[in-house]
Amino acid sequence: MTLRHLKIFLAVYETGSTTAAAEELLIAQPSVSVAVKELEEHYGVRVFERMAKRLYVTQAGQELYQYARHLVSLFEETEDAMKSLGTSGTLRVGSSVTIGNYFLPGYIRSFQREFPQVRVRVTVENTDTIEGLLLENGIDLGLVEGRVHSPFLVQLPYRKDRLVMICSPEHPYASYKSIVPEVLAAEDVLLREKGSAVRELFDIRMAEAGLEIEPLWESVSTRALIGAVKENMGVSVLPYYLVEEEIKRREVRAVAVERVDFDRDFSIVYHKNKYHSRAFDAFVRICSSCPVGDGHPLTGT
Repeated sequence: MTLRHLKIFLAVYETGSTTAAAEELLIAQPSVSVAVKELEEHYGVRVFERMAKRLYVTQAGQELYQYARHLVSLFEETEDAMKSLGTSGTLRVGSSVTIGNYFLPGYIRSFQREFPQVRVRVTVENTDTIEGLLLENGIDLGLVEGRVHSPFLVQLPYRKDRLVMICSPEHPYASYKSIVPEVLAAEDVLLREKGSAVRELFDIRMAEAGLEIEPLWESVSTRALIGAVKENMGVSVLPYYLVEEEIKRREVRAVAVERVDFDRDFSIVYHKNKYHSRAFDAFVRICSSCPVGDGHPLTGT
């Protein structure tokens, strides 16, 4: 089995047809079909099912894709590294929103004091998107607030965080120290979008309490949600770090939700087949310098 076979397999997988793969690779379509057949014979499995003139990826094909994607990417990284010795490299970091807004700039400043020649490219997205980028080798490592689900990814918790319910100072709950979760079902609730770590944790905890909350607002923008809460348009549940200043300025009120555990971990995530360069390991070390037990000053008031 050769790198050429894996590259052809990836092209077929990603384009969905041998014809499109041949066009992308600038080779004849029969050569693509022969390469896929040789690959299947080599491993003794079918990676594609052919039905009604269409290709469908099998479970074996899904498994092979993860390994092939990273083997080919590792080869390309090796080529780039050897050709660019003595020049600036790039570390691709993905971050979910809370970490990206609150912590990532500090991590990058510390990292670039050690590695000024390495350029850090950043993508800030929700956790689902970061997970997808890691699986596709679109980024080298991710910093996320939620759980990732792929068995191909390593997840290392490194810091504690907590979600907090906030409301306007004019809201009836503003004078409460805590509420029971059931009252949220009668409120206008303003939440992050599905796919975000904040939303996933909120939905899980509400389901555990026997509740299904249909939000009035769904937004990718935490700032928009905070602004709406300030205008008393509803209540929201957001990371403490992103509402800390508004709470201190008493622009919003933080209210504890009884019997609901909104604690969570920040995690460093990377593909289990990822090559660890010196820059990669240094960035992980800098992020990990915040101990797992290091929390924040939220007391529920």
